Parts: sequence; structure tokens; C-alpha cells
Amino acid sequence: MSVMREENRCALAARVPGLAERITATAIPAGYTLASAPAGAPLLRVGEVPLQHQTDPLQDAARWARRAAERLAAVGATRAVVVGLGLGYHVEALAERFDGALVVVEPDLAICRLALATRDLSGLLTRAALVAGGDETLESRAGERTCVLAYAPALLIPGGAHRRVLERWQASAAGSGLRLKILVVSPLYGGSWPIAGYAARAAHRLGHEVQLLDLSVFHDSWSALERFGAGRARRRELEGRFAEVLATGVAAAVEATQPDVVLALAQAPLGPAALAEIGASGAIRVLWFVEDFRLLTYWRDVAAHYDYVFTIQEGECLQAIGAVSDARVSYLPCGFDPEIHRPLTLGPAEQAAYGSDIGFVGAGYRNRRLALRAFLDADFRIWGSDWTGAHDLARVVQRGGARISTEEAVSIFNATRVNLNLHSSTYHDGIDPRGDFVNPRTFELAGSGAFQVVDARALLPPLFTAGTELAVATTLAEMRALAGYYLAHADERAAMAACARRRALAEHTYGHRLETLLGAVVGREQDRLLSRGRTATVGDVARCGSGSLERFLGRFDPTTPFTLDRVVASLAEREGQLEDPEAIFLFLHQFDELYLREYRT
Repeated sequence: MSVMREENRCALAARVPGLAERITATAIPAGYTLASAPAGAPLLRVGEVPLQHQTDPLQDAARWARRAAERLAAVGATRAVVVGLGLGYHVEALAERFDGALVVVEPDLAICRLALATRDLSGLLTRAALVAGGDETLESRAGERTCVLAYAPALLIPGGAHRRVLERWQASAAGSGLRLKILVVSPLYGGSWPIAGYAARAAHRLGHEVQLLDLSVFHDSWSALERFGAGRARRRELEGRFAEVLATGVAAAVEATQPDVVLALAQAPLGPAALAEIGASGAIRVLWFVEDFRLLTYWRDVAAHYDYVFTIQEGECLQAIGAVSDARVSYLPCGFDPEIHRPLTLGPAEQAAYGSDIGFVGAGYRNRRLALRAFLDADFRIWGSDWTGAHDLARVVQRGGARISTEEAVSIFNATRVNLNLHSSTYHDGIDPRGDFVNPRTFELAGSGAFQVVDARALLPPLFTAGTELAVATTLAEMRALAGYYLAHADERAAMAACARRRALAEHTYGHRLETLLGAVVGREQDRLLSRGRTATVGDVARCGSGSLERFLGRFDPTTPFTLDRVVASLAEREGQLEDPEAIFLFLHQFDELYLREYRT
């Protein structure tokens, strides 16, 4: 039987016009077989996988629905997404127990066709939204709590399509009715330090409550340890003790703020003891290791104490970390902040100060010191630190090798006609043939609308297209040749830079990265996170009010946690007569101060 039942067609057409035709046009692959249970109920098998109980599918569906409904009630869900339609028995049973919104996701149109041809599911189709095939994901609705449920038999179908869809929908549910409290921990210095700030801002823009614990203020104290004149062994002991103090401080911040997630960037001073304490607090521990795992190997000591580890390398890196940790290890490349890395309109003075035909921004690693000699015959400038001793490059190193601020770097990107982007290496001269990860500068240049010539990296092709968005060199001679060619072809240079910026905005902001990271966490931890108490936001309260209250609360970011202190603080500079909502909030705040807080202390 493969013709869709008329009642199903009518019900489906009323909700999703055109879907019935797509389903009907789908071929049924070999191995999709229908049979009957002893009592006559239809059964569907995909290959060796039965999609329902073989003797009593109705009773089994009722048991599944009971457990699912209990889970939905426990987390306070108002919307349920079920991945896997099967023949619909389990979803029908859930619809009888759950009063909230119901979505059924079935990526396999052949399963949809057989289900809608075999059983009368018109009641279910009227009650629930069916998402069949395609890559649709959840539309976030303010105030709703969504729980994504898996129908386990569907996850066993070969190919893994249902499991991938499950993870995608779980990730998209991360922003639906769930506002996380996140503590971002920076390192003291280094290339991962600014990424902590970018990540914190991105998470805040996604609607989460975020605190950035910026540890760079302790860098001078760390550097001052050398004043003791201690030998190497004693110096390492001092640095270890100093790091322990900082780690204790981070644990104290976790205790004070009670975050849902602690996101540590590479080289954040967190050791096993502090991470164990943070884990005991109930916070989910996440490490974003935005460094080369071959060079910085301290991950061997701490990876086992995180719940999630994200890296900028794949393959060998994921295997190595997975071998020493039970954490969920995933690939997550760097990105850029579109509010910072953006095209600029520079005046003549700025263009003269920052511009050149060819430029490079970065630290003076050995391979760069050797490779960049090839550009000394051009109008060439080097910006950045750690170039001391590179005597042959001294005349092109700007400001004596002083550090360049992020803001100035963006100006340099915009003022330079051809930006060189040579990844650092301590064990290869010139271009590293084993280079895999893509550095932050690749994304920052693209986001700034700047043209770049970058050395070939194994993980670059999925991110940007060579020859269309970036000029990619496999050898130093090719890098020199590409720089010369694009200097002479300004139109091509501008077109490629524009393409790279469009791609970066569409796929590579830190907003995209944090959405992926937090989606992966929420996808596995949604019950735990949904079951915790949720802090009401200004937007929640505003939706319950009207008139003057709604206008008053409209002054605030709707994602701001709603507390009397925050609301009343906004009235400090208020002049003139108070409106009714303002007077009410002031009265409540005074009452809380005078009569209630003493009972809470």
C-alpha cells in the first residue's frame, strides 16, 4: 500500500500545502517492509530495524508516551518535538497526554509515505505539526520551553539521519525559552585572550546572561615573578602557586554567581582541583582550546576534568584528547566579531599611517622571520611584537615591534592592499605543509572586508573557497606571486574581499560559533537545564502588562533579568513626576529594603 489515505491528505494540506505531493512522489526503497501484529495492527520495518513493538505496538506506544509525558512535566516544557514518526503510534499516545504544542520531525519521506498510506493519522496531523525531510529547525518563541524527544527505534536506522536531525533540533532548542547563565574565563594573555571577550559578547547577543571574568589584570603580577631572580625550577613553582591562587579565585566566582555553564578559553588558569570544585557546584565545564594541541600540551592534565572540549583541530587532535578524557570532544573553528572586524572608511591621514601595498600583522615567529624577507623589495610593513633580533626586517617593522591594539589592527587590515596571512610555526620554515587549523586572523580579515593571501591549511576549504574568496598559497614563492598579481588587479582583489566578507557574515561570526557550542551543550543537558528555576526577564514581565507598565519596561533590553534593584536603579537620574509604574516599583523596593531583606539574611 503506497497511496496516501484521503483523510491524511486533507489534514496535511490544511497545515502544510504541497507537502502531501512531495511525500507521494517519494520512492519506497528496497528493505522498507510492512507487516501486521497478531492483533492486526500495521508494522513497519526499515531493513533489520523494526520501528515499533512487533506484538503489541499500541501498548508499547502507551508506555513510551507515559514516560515522555513525565519527562515533559518534570522540565516544565510547553512544546515537545519528537524526532521519528514511525507509524505514529507513540506520537498519537503522547498527544493524548500532553497539552502543549507538538512537533513531529521525520527526515525520511519514505517513512512518511508508508505511515500516511497505512494508518489514519488525520487526528494527529490536525493536532501536531509535521516536519518531513529538509533541514528545518525550531523557530524560537519567547516564553516557551521546548523539549526534544527521540523515538529510539528511529535512531537505529542505518545512515544516522535521525540522529543528526535529533542533534540539530536539540541545538536549535537551545535558544527557545532557555536563558543560560554563563561565566566566561579568560587567560592572562595570548591569542586566546581576546576570543574570551568575543565569545562573551556573542553569548550575550544570543540572549544569555553572561559574565566575563577577565584575568588579564593579573598579567603584570605574573610577569613580575621574574623579579625574584629565581632559577627555572623555582620559577615554575612560583608560577604554579600563582595559577592555583587564580584558579581558587575562579572557583570563588563560580560559587558567588552560580552559573549554568563555565566556558574557559585555552590557557585559562584552571587546574584539576578547581575544575573538580566547579563541577561539584553543578556548573557544566566547557573548554574551548583555540591553540595547536601539538605545541600546548597541558590539555593532557586538564581535559579529563571538563564536560565538553571544543578544539580548532580535527582528526589526530580529537583522538588524542578523547583518549585521556570522557568529555564530549568536538571541532569548533575560530570566528570574528562583526561589531569590531568591519570595513572602515579611512581618511588620508589614517591611510598614510596604516597603509601599504603589502602588510602583515602578527608576532615574529621563526618561520615568519625567514619567509617575510621575500617581500622586502615591495612597499611592505610588518606590525606586531616579538620581532627583536630580526635585523634584516627591522626597517619594515613598525613602531619598533610594539603591540598593536585590535582597533588599530582593523585599520591596518582596511588600509593594506594585500594582507599576508602566514600561520605561525616553530618547526617549519615558511609555510607549514602539515598546517591544519585556521587562525583567527583569517576570519577577522574576511570580516573586515580586507583582501588576504593565506597559506594553505587542511581545514580551510570547507570554510572559504580558494580563488573566489581568498588567495591561497601552497609555497612561499606562490605567496609572493599571488601578492604581486593581485596588487596589479584591484578589481579582482575587491571582488574577492567582498565575497569573503559575505561568507564570513553568513557563517563565521562568533555568534555562529557560540550558537553551535551552546547548542551542543543544551542538546545533551536540556533536561538538567530546563528543570532548574528560570529567572524572569524584563520581557517576560512586559508581556504580562499593558499601557504605562509596558512602556516603562520597554526602556530595557527584554533579556535583562527582572529584579527590583535593576529596575529601580534606572530611576536614579529620573526628573519630574513619576509615572504610576515607577512609583509602584519604588514603593516595592523600599518595602523590600525595610521589611523583607532582614528575613533573608
